[in-house]
Amino acid sequence: MRKDGGKSFFGPNVLRICQSADAVFMALHGANGEDGKIQACFELMGIPYTGTDFVSAAMAMDKGITKDIFKAYGIPTPAGIRLRKGGQESEKVPFPCIVKACCGGSSVGVCIARNEEEYRAAKEEAFRYDNEVVVEQYITGREFSVGVMDGKALPVIEIAPKQGFYDYKNKYQAGSAVETCPAEITPEQTARMQQIAEQVFAALRLKNYARMDFMMEADGSMYCLEANTLPGMTPTSLLPQEAAAVGISFEQLCERILSNAL
Repeated sequence: MRKDGGKSFFGPNVLRICQSADAVFMALHGANGEDGKIQACFELMGIPYTGTDFVSAAMAMDKGITKDIFKAYGIPTPAGIRLRKGGQESEKVPFPCIVKACCGGSSVGVCIARNEEEYRAAKEEAFRYDNEVVVEQYITGREFSVGVMDGKALPVIEIAPKQGFYDYKNKYQAGSAVETCPAEITPEQTARMQQIAEQVFAALRLKNYARMDFMMEADGSMYCLEANTLPGMTPTSLLPQEAAAVGISFEQLCERILSNAL
C-alpha cells in the first residue's frame, strides 16, 4: 500500500521528523515496534526515545528467550517448550496447554488446546505469525499485571475477563474485562508479586518502564508469563491505572517517561 514504492520499513520523512524531535515517545506494539529493531535504528542515528533499549526489547519480545532467562534466574514461570516450524517435538506438554507465537504481541496467535485436535489447530494458528512457537502449561487462576518504573514496582492490578482469557478481544474491546487496582489480594501476595516483577525487570536488563503479566492459582502459587516493554498507554490502560493508584496522573506519567528518555 506504500504509494512511494519504498522498501524501507520507515515511510517518507518519518526518520527526518524523529531526528528533529527532542525525544520520540514509543507507542508501538508487537513485531517491528516492540522487538528492538526501531530502537536499534534510533540508537545508531542518535535519536532519544522512551522505553527500554534494543537489547532488552529483543530479549523480552522473544517468549522462548524470556522463558530461558526466567529459568536461569529462578523466576517462577509455567513449564513449557519451544517448537520450530517443521521440527520434531522432543517432549509433550500435558493438556490443557497454551500455544503462542514466539514473538507475537497483544495475544495475537495465542490459543488454548485441550486435546490433540485443538493442539494441531493451535500450532497452525501460531505458526501463521512466527516460525517458532512456545507451548506451555495452562495455569488456571486469576490474572494480574505489575508495572515497574526505574526498577520499582507499582501497585498490582487484577484483570478479570468476563469471558474466556485475556486475549486480543478482551484487551481492546471496552467492557470485556473488569480491572481492579490495587488488586484484592493479601499484602504478602502483593509484596511477592511486586518482588518477582522487579526481579524480571533486572533479569531482562529493562530500562525506564515495563509491565509484567502474572497468573496466580487458588493456592497462591504465582507465575510470571512475560514482560511487556511498551505496555498500553491510553489513560485507561493498565500501567496508567497502576500509576494513578499511587497518585501519579496520566500527564505526570507521560512526563516522567519522557524525562527519562531525555
